[in-house]
Amino acid sequence: MRRFLTRIGIGALLIILFYLTLARAQDVVDRIVAIVNGEVITLFELNQRFRPFLDQFEGRELLEDDKRMLLGNKQQLLERMIDEVLLRQEAQRLNINVTDVELQTQMRQFRERLGLTEAQFLEQLRIQGLDKELYEQRMREEIQRQRLMGIMVRRKVVVTTEEIEQYYAVQQKDFQQERRVHLGLILFDSPELAEEVHTRLRSGALLFDDAARTYSHGPGAQQGGDIGMPAWKDLAPEWREALAGLDVGEVSGIFFVQGRPAVLKFKGEEAGDVLPLNEVQDQIREKLMEPRLEARYTEYLEGLRSRALIDIRL
Repeated sequence: MRRFLTRIGIGALLIILFYLTLARAQDVVDRIVAIVNGEVITLFELNQRFRPFLDQFEGRELLEDDKRMLLGNKQQLLERMIDEVLLRQEAQRLNINVTDVELQTQMRQFRERLGLTEAQFLEQLRIQGLDKELYEQRMREEIQRQRLMGIMVRRKVVVTTEEIEQYYAVQQKDFQQERRVHLGLILFDSPELAEEVHTRLRSGALLFDDAARTYSHGPGAQQGGDIGMPAWKDLAPEWREALAGLDVGEVSGIFFVQGRPAVLKFKGEEAGDVLPLNEVQDQIREKLMEPRLEARYTEYLEGLRSRALIDIRL
């Protein structure tokens, strides 16, 4: 399931821009695909939102597996649209309003984060076939949802001081300044080869350096996959996750780098000074809150659905 934090802030607004791409001109037979507490979602609206997924297959013949996958994705998208309607209806019920001034301020801040002038931003909307009024409506609804989530979800999730202190005591190495890790990398061409080589690495039947020289298509391949000592803070989240819990000399599980399977070897590290608790406590709080927010969000949506009248006709 999507991470809760990606549903708010700039990420959420970017998602609005992504999903509002209008369908190319074509004859569309419209019909109702869902009714949510009396509010209708049409096939035309669903197809508008689904168009970016279809664009990935433009110019190629769809296989049966592709068709099944697209149908499943379309059904999941409809479920998300139903959730959006439920959240909007709940925001209206609780009188969560967004003034025109607030809306324009959010749009200006969003535009500035993208590094666009107002004229450039409007031109981007025009290129993507977006109607400004519809975009503003969707943004207003997104701001309402953010506020609703703050009231009904975030404020009801608590992380105690004791939990923060305990996490800090156990995970202090994560808060070392300029901590550097010595890494080896093998970047594979296919998942099948990655699985085969990874099994041999874990069993000891193949040395990491030899595997890198033979199979890696990444940097440092001829040096046994050695990519030096990057700073921990500069590593992408998926790299940090792959390295979590590894001891020096151990090989990570398979993860993906720009869509290609990879494994890391944790060769060593240079530790820096540990940041004091008061400088990282907010970061720890957010990390501990994340799974709880996700669970609370799911619970809240399930409650809205259980009380709603939903008729799906897709």
